[in-house]
This record gives sequence, C-alpha cells and structure tokens, in this order.
Amino acid sequence: MCDNEEVAQWARSCDATPIRVTSRGLNDSLTESIPLISSHSPIDLFLVSHADLPLSDPLDHLIDNLQTGDHKPSIIICPDRHHDGTNVLGIPASLIADWKFQYGQGSFTQHLQQAKATGQPIRVIEDPHIGLDLDTADDLRHPDLIDILPTLIPDWTNP
Repeated sequence: MCDNEEVAQWARSCDATPIRVTSRGLNDSLTESIPLISSHSPIDLFLVSHADLPLSDPLDHLIDNLQTGDHKPSIIICPDRHHDGTNVLGIPASLIADWKFQYGQGSFTQHLQQAKATGQPIRVIEDPHIGLDLDTADDLRHPDLIDILPTLIPDWTNP
C-alpha cells in the first residue's frame, strides 16, 4: 500500500499490486487498505511484512508453511531482533475488522497483548533473518549485512 504514484509504479514494476491510500502514517494506512484488499479477493490471512527486511528469504518458507500446514487460524507475530518492533504480522481475516495496528516503538508488545486478548492461538516466530530490519545506523553495521548492502543500496558506502 502506498500514497505515492512513483512508489505505485515501482511496485507494479516488481509485479506487485499497489493499493493506493490517502491516509498518512503506517497504522492509518493499513486500516484504510484492509477493506480495499478484502473487496478485491477473499483472503484467509492478512500478512503484513515491511520493505526494510533485507534478509527476508525465510518469509518464503514461512508463507509456504502457512499455506501447506494444517494450522488453525493463528495470529502470527515476528518481532525484530530487539523485541521492540513487529517485522511481520499475520492476522486471520476473521479478526482483521477489529484489529488495531500499533506500529511504532513497542509494537511487538502491543501487538502481542492485543493478540492475547482475542483468545486466538498465537505463533510468535523468532527468526534472526526476519528479525533484522533497517531502522537505525546500527542496523546497517550488522555483520550479516556488510557484504550484501552494496547490492541492496547501489550507492552504499559503509559509515
């Protein structure tokens, strides 16, 4: 989802379908986009993953596992490596209309508390790759990223 035509064009160039929103801020934009997404196709699980996950290859395995597994509808939360943020969040369609997105500082704890309040099964998935996001200068110096940053950011020079 995005509020910018240039970003929407980039998404289409990556074979993604952008959802245009008018809201500002991640939480409000997600809330606005959910009914738009639901109106285009039936969805069992809304999986929110952010673009700042440079080592997100394990997401493919996670998604395959969710599609082929015999799991009850669960809330899925993948925290960042500091257990502060929420890097991936999966909400069953049955809960999405009442879900309050709480991205920002402390989102992992807030999403986990909200998930517990639903009474639904919760799967907290801790993965060192999914847990690594690019939020701070310290993240850019993470040893697992040093060799790949120049391929992700063409003008990259190590600070």
